[in-house]
Amino acid sequence: MKITFHQIFFIAILLISAIAVHAQPTIYLVRHAEKLAGWPDGDGLDEFHPLSSEGAARAKKLAGQFNADSIAAIFSSRTTRALHTALPLSQKLKMPIEVADACMDTTAIAAFYKNLTRRFGANQAVILISHSNIIPYLLIKAGLPQACFQDIGIKVSAANVWLLIEGYDNIWQVKKTDSHKKNCNDFVMKKY
Repeated sequence: MKITFHQIFFIAILLISAIAVHAQPTIYLVRHAEKLAGWPDGDGLDEFHPLSSEGAARAKKLAGQFNADSIAAIFSSRTTRALHTALPLSQKLKMPIEVADACMDTTAIAAFYKNLTRRFGANQAVILISHSNIIPYLLIKAGLPQACFQDIGIKVSAANVWLLIEGYDNIWQVKKTDSHKKNCNDFVMKKY
């Protein structure tokens, strides 16, 4: 059977499309800023826990870390503290905040990442504002090897139930790579 130029061209277009569909954007992960002390945690009020004055200042500082050309989308959990952490960046970039269940629910992470690779390409970046007990799982699903946990700031909770990150002043970057298998160099943690 003879393969024609048109068949080769069609196959090449399919391959290029498949690669483009699975290209991963650069992902930045940030924990919500500091919470107000003394907030009542009962009766479902934790979701509405606001930022402290230090947290509001940190949210403004976070906005200074990015410019309009560097971010294609802002995602946040639906908690008040996460949304308020994202708000100064949203206002600066004139970009809406999209609520993402994956920023609050580990069972939604796989579908969220699959959607990210469909919506955004390798030349784009997104930021996720999440929580101390979710960020490790977002990093793991992005391909973080277990050997990198300590260097990237992941710790096991005191009850040995959850993986956690500590502090409020880090940005984690998941670098875009052509490889499906990532290594420690594909992840960066920096202070802001």
